[in-house]
Amino acid sequence: MKLALLRLETPGGASVAAPDYEPRRPRGIGLVVGHGYSSSKHNLDGLCSFLASHGFNVVSLDFPGHKLGASGGRLSSAVDLTDAFDAAVRFVRERHVPDVYAIGHSMGAATALRAGASDRAIAGVVSIATGWGRPSALSALSGIGVDLRSAYVDGLTLPELVEQTEPLLEAALPQLAGRPALYVAATRDMLVSLRSVEELFERAPEPKQFVKIESDHTYAGENARAAIVAWLGERHPR
Repeated sequence: MKLALLRLETPGGASVAAPDYEPRRPRGIGLVVGHGYSSSKHNLDGLCSFLASHGFNVVSLDFPGHKLGASGGRLSSAVDLTDAFDAAVRFVRERHVPDVYAIGHSMGAATALRAGASDRAIAGVVSIATGWGRPSALSALSGIGVDLRSAYVDGLTLPELVEQTEPLLEAALPQLAGRPALYVAATRDMLVSLRSVEELFERAPEPKQFVKIESDHTYAGENARAAIVAWLGERHPR
């Protein structure tokens, strides 16, 4: 595998950092991967390197405003997330392959779903550890003193971001009809409940698949790698 660190320009004029995982034996399929709120591309490195070892061209990215990442800038709205994702999709198509899947964890999963809805050429989506009804769930967590890690992000707090995202996601889901989607729930997730992921799955159009993995929220991307490579392999056998 080759690994290069990219700087990608978004449609809104921002610059985001994104490692490009180039496989030794490419199978002609690209993946764009987005991390969760307050995290960075490092959280999904195990997943991305694993997928590259199976022949997929993978570009991960640091979303704007996330202090653990290398993009810098500020997260001012949910549009900043889809702008960053779109820049990575465009790079994969121009540099590597035309067929691209959108994959994300938590905040990145909601972004991947919305990116897939707005770009009909995206082949399919994988949503890891995100769900439906998040504003009320986050309010409850905040009320009992759970740290939602807003200090790790320059810009929107997680409740503010989710308030913006949920209506956008509701409008986006029907636009995914006809393209395959995998929804992954983590059994020990204290931030996104199993029922929340199930409700998102129920609202999603066909074709779709639901899988549960043994994981907490933070490491759901790493622990979903076998399920994801199996799902992709069904669609793109060697």
